[in-house]
Amino acid sequence: MSRSRAALFALGLLVTAGCATFEQAGREADKGFQSHIAKPVLYKLAGADPQLRLNLERGQAELDANDYKAAVLSLNRAVWEVERIQKRSLRLAELAETYELLSQAYLGLGNAGVAEEHRRMAHALTEAAARERSTSSAYVLAPAKEAYLSAQFPKAVKGLRQALVDLEDLLDPDIRIIQLAETRCYLALSYFAAQEHDHVVDQIRRLWAHDAAMTACVRDAPRAVRVLIADVQKKKGL
Repeated sequence: MSRSRAALFALGLLVTAGCATFEQAGREADKGFQSHIAKPVLYKLAGADPQLRLNLERGQAELDANDYKAAVLSLNRAVWEVERIQKRSLRLAELAETYELLSQAYLGLGNAGVAEEHRRMAHALTEAAARERSTSSAYVLAPAKEAYLSAQFPKAVKGLRQALVDLEDLLDPDIRIIQLAETRCYLALSYFAAQEHDHVVDQIRRLWAHDAAMTACVRDAPRAVRVLIADVQKKKGL
């Protein structure tokens, strides 16, 4: 190969490499731009009310101030508020963020067991966001409830935890929230039967943030759980 041809070939390689690097840099810049879009803009693009994020932001601020009890209360409210986001990808991302913050708040309170449960939930929701929506999600609660009613409590806990993720595929927000509330009630009952006191109280607090009366859950709960519910109600979710 002549010197001139060799020089042209080398120049071509440099140009090609430069283009590839430029394209990669462009993709990374675009990714970075998307990750830094202000949340109110993402909400508007998704047709969601940015007000649905207020308690999530409040919980983050309280967490930053090391006010862990207040953060738990705000984030429990945030769980139900972001459920109103219709766009599945945004809803799951916001829920995952909320559970991650709940994990940090419980770590601040010295409750590593409940913190790990929320970290696991954040991970499960992130994974769910990466897959397609299931059309069979309406039937996921029944087997888990049956496991509780037949005193298979470890199986019930596992099934109810998974139901909290799978029910996110339901399109109607009202139906989704009703089923999620029922799932949390049975999860509290299953945790009680498994003698996981901290997890029982955690679920009751989250239910209180949705409906302070908790009428349906009170009706189905054994007396000892009703005492715990009354205590959370008295303390206003704390």
